[in-house]
Amino acid sequence: MKVLPWAPSWRIARRDLHAGFRGLRLLFLCLFLGVMTLAGIGSLTSAITCEIGARGQQILGGDIEVAMTQRQIDPTGRAALGQLGQVSDTLRLRAMASRDGESPVLTELKAVDNAYPLYGALTLEQGRYAPPGPDIIFVSRALADRLRLTPGDTLKYGNASFTVRGIVADEPDRVGEGFTLGPVALVSIDGMARTGLIQPGSLYTAKYRVRLPEGADAQALRKGLEKRYGVQGWTLKDRDRAAPGTDRFIENMGQFLSLIGLSALVIAGIGVSNGVASYLAQKRASLATLKILGARASDIERIYLLQIGAVVLAAILSGLLVGALLPLALTSLMGDLLPVQPAFRVHAGALATSAAYGLLIAFIFTLPPLARARTEPAAAILRAHVDPSRRWDRR
Repeated sequence: MKVLPWAPSWRIARRDLHAGFRGLRLLFLCLFLGVMTLAGIGSLTSAITCEIGARGQQILGGDIEVAMTQRQIDPTGRAALGQLGQVSDTLRLRAMASRDGESPVLTELKAVDNAYPLYGALTLEQGRYAPPGPDIIFVSRALADRLRLTPGDTLKYGNASFTVRGIVADEPDRVGEGFTLGPVALVSIDGMARTGLIQPGSLYTAKYRVRLPEGADAQALRKGLEKRYGVQGWTLKDRDRAAPGTDRFIENMGQFLSLIGLSALVIAGIGVSNGVASYLAQKRASLATLKILGARASDIERIYLLQIGAVVLAAILSGLLVGALLPLALTSLMGDLLPVQPAFRVHAGALATSAAYGLLIAFIFTLPPLARARTEPAAAILRAHVDPSRRWDRR
């Protein structure tokens, strides 16, 4: 029998596949679930990191940030920042908030100036935000719930008492602030001074955010400031790397979950191998008939490789489609657990990686049973029920 070219081989494979697709359902299901998991994890990780990168100015609170611990910037350094653009000052420390009749609560007390925020907007659950006066405080929903606060109540920090003006719904630079030990409250710089909490040895952080003119190179200016003031203990960040801690956490989480998904895909490969072996066992009569009629090993390989490849392709494409849409469902379910709410976007890199893993796993686990069917003589195939062959094609 003449070696079958690809077109006639595909016609035979398509007819046979149409009649017996049921035998390859396990192959389809295992690959679909594995690729869907990898594509969903990769797409969600990429979506979060891209959203953090796109919102760098808002997350950082400016184009450049200078942070100092346990001290504030000197007038010379403050003037140097003022030459670059508009500057906003913030102070942040951990302090106990107390209210009559309630147990004190550990909080993050943040003092802001009138220029805050340089990017984005601080929103309240009711009303509009205005820079706080010396005796005004804004509290987060978590702090309001713990101390049963409502607008108009009095809250005490250190030596000063403040009137709650509103409850914060969204703090634009919340992600850039990093890890916090308690709920957040906002006062003015003068209000912070009234508390008496800023003393020599106090553990506080001073941050100075700069809004640069349009078109300015934030990275180059940051590097220039590092060369000039790095020895003075300035810690600098720019908008292109606004939340490095969050980025590292998301990347590590994505790698960990991808490893779990890849492990699951490898385990699913066992089901793929069993499914293909079972399918070829069902096709024992067809294999024997083809070989008796003169089909060569390469013909058998081509016909059944086309069948398996078609199912693999359908499973991978379906898994990629569902995996690309999976971040939409996950973001709606996880809600505020995520640092940002990413917009829907197709992430080609994550999908291509998932497809490559799916193809690799598919053919690693389908080639051994296919190799056995490829090389067994027709008589051996017919005797397989009573004398199964243990040989397989090493090539």
